Amino acid sequence: MTRLSHALRHLVFACLCFALLTASALAQTQATPIVIAAGTTLVADIVGDLGRGFLTAAPIVPAASCPGHTDLRASDMRTLANAKAIILHDWQTHFDSVMGPIRNDPALIPKVRVVAAPGNWMVPDRQKAATLAVAGILAAIDPPHAALYGERAKARVAEVDGIAAALSVKAKTLAGLPVMADCQQEPFLQWLGCDVAAQYGRFEESGPQQLAQAVAKARNAHVRLVVDNLQSSGGSGKTFAEELDAAFVVLSNFPGGFPNTPTWAEAVAANTDRCLAALKRHGK
Repeated sequence: MTRLSHALRHLVFACLCFALLTASALAQTQATPIVIAAGTTLVADIVGDLGRGFLTAAPIVPAASCPGHTDLRASDMRTLANAKAIILHDWQTHFDSVMGPIRNDPALIPKVRVVAAPGNWMVPDRQKAATLAVAGILAAIDPPHAALYGERAKARVAEVDGIAAALSVKAKTLAGLPVMADCQQEPFLQWLGCDVAAQYGRFEESGPQQLAQAVAKARNAHVRLVVDNLQSSGGSGKTFAEELDAAFVVLSNFPGGFPNTPTWAEAVAANTDRCLAALKRHGK
C-alpha cells in the first residue's frame, strides 16, 4: 500500500467519524424537547399531550393554588426565562401576580401566547375549544410538527367527547339536584346537570350580608349538596352544609389538585366521583 492510499484511507475514516459525530449531535439536539411555560396545569396537560416527544410543559402555578392569588417564585421566573413560549389563559393576563413579573422583563413579553378559549376548561366543550386553540399555538411555535399537533388535537377532542358521554351517564342521578356552590365550580356543576340555586365566592371577599343571602336562597331551594372549590374556598363551605343539613364536597378546578389526577380526564372523573360519594355518605 502506497503512502498516498494509506493517507487517503485515514482521511476517509476521519470524515466518516466526523459525519457520525455530527449526526449524533443533531439527533441529540432534535430530541431535546422544547420547553413551554404553562399558565396552569390545565394548559400543561394539553401541551404535554399534544406535544409529547417534542415539547415539555412546566406549569408556573401549583395545581392546588389559586392562580389569581399566587405570586411567581424564583424557580418560576427561571422557567419563564428558559421557555421558548409562555402559554396563558385569557383571564391570567388580568392578574398582576402573573403579568407583573413578565412586564418587568422585556425578554419575556414576546414569548407570551394567550389561548383564545374563554370559560372553564373543566367543562368538556371548553376543554375541546382549548385543545384546538393550543394546537394552533404549538403549530406556530414548532412549524415542522404542525400537522402532528393538529392530528393529536382531533384525537384528544374525540377522547373528550367519549369521557363526557361516559360521565354524563354515570352522573345522571345529579340531574336537577339543587346545590349551593363556590362560583368557580358553577360551570362544571351546571354541565353535570345540577341546579345551582345559590353561589358564593371567597369568604374574605364576601360580606356577611351576601353570605346570609346565599344561605337563605339555598335553604329555600332545599339544597342537598354544598360544593367548595379547592383553589379558592377550599373547605370553608362546610359551615353552610352543616347549617343546611346538606352533603359537602370539595372539587378541583385544575388537574393535579388532588392525588392521582394529573390530567384533565382524571380530574374531571374524580370531581364527578366526589360529588356522588358525598351524597352517598350523607345518605339523603
